[in-house]
Amino acid sequence: MSFDWAPPLIGVPGPQTPARAPQTQPYRPDTVADGWAAAGFEVRAASVRGPGHRASGVPRQDDFALATAAGSVIAVVADGVSNAPLSHLGATMVCRTVVDYLQRAADPVDWHDLLRCAGWALVEYAGRQLGETDPQRAETLLASTVVVALVRPDGPGRAVAHLVRVGDSTAWRLRDGGWEPLFTDPADPGGELLPDGVAALPRVPAEVDPVAVTLAADDVLVLATDGFAEPLGPGTGDLGRLFGDALTTPPAMTRLAWMLDFTGGSWDDDRTVLAVWPVPPEPS
Repeated sequence: MSFDWAPPLIGVPGPQTPARAPQTQPYRPDTVADGWAAAGFEVRAASVRGPGHRASGVPRQDDFALATAAGSVIAVVADGVSNAPLSHLGATMVCRTVVDYLQRAADPVDWHDLLRCAGWALVEYAGRQLGETDPQRAETLLASTVVVALVRPDGPGRAVAHLVRVGDSTAWRLRDGGWEPLFTDPADPGGELLPDGVAALPRVPAEVDPVAVTLAADDVLVLATDGFAEPLGPGTGDLGRLFGDALTTPPAMTRLAWMLDFTGGSWDDDRTVLAVWPVPPEPS
């Protein structure tokens, strides 16, 4: 059986340049994928280095994390800010800190404290590297956006997701091929933004109001970085149709990563997608 492994073309062809090895340490793979089934859920996630970073030798600055806690799914997507030289490490630390926090958290979750702890993890890491605890320096080195979802079962084949974010990583409820955005404007980070105008950790909004959304059996919760969100737009174009069709049911992990390696036009940023499906129980 043959298969065309050329990346999906979205729009007009863009420039083609060879990928360069990342010029930073520690080692960071170009592409990662994950997926599994838990009681009442299936999940898939992939993160792909964008053409721009491949051409320049910059490591993939996106990351994600998936875990379970007390029958719920924890889903996290983070995007290191381009101007921060160690933001790829920042994105990873944010994801791991959020998972660790939610696996230990009492109910109801203190969402502001969750984001504060994720931001402080960046400050502590910068302090270990520099020998001084300086939040502004941590922001300059490690700044990262984040979107977090805690997805709880709500009866057979249903779930309720609670989401928060800092920055422009975002989420949708995918229903019957339509992309329903779950956030509007990026959360106010308080104070001045980074030079490129991105809200990001370690800055935390003064107030954090989680978004709650119900997921029916045929709905899909999708989290992503702006490297996917920007070309997706309202979801009515080629990219929205490609993913809308493919995410009707959980795809193979390799298929999700292949789709994320799309090419076309000027879309050259890293891109990460994480999807959660509530799964009805098998008939007895």
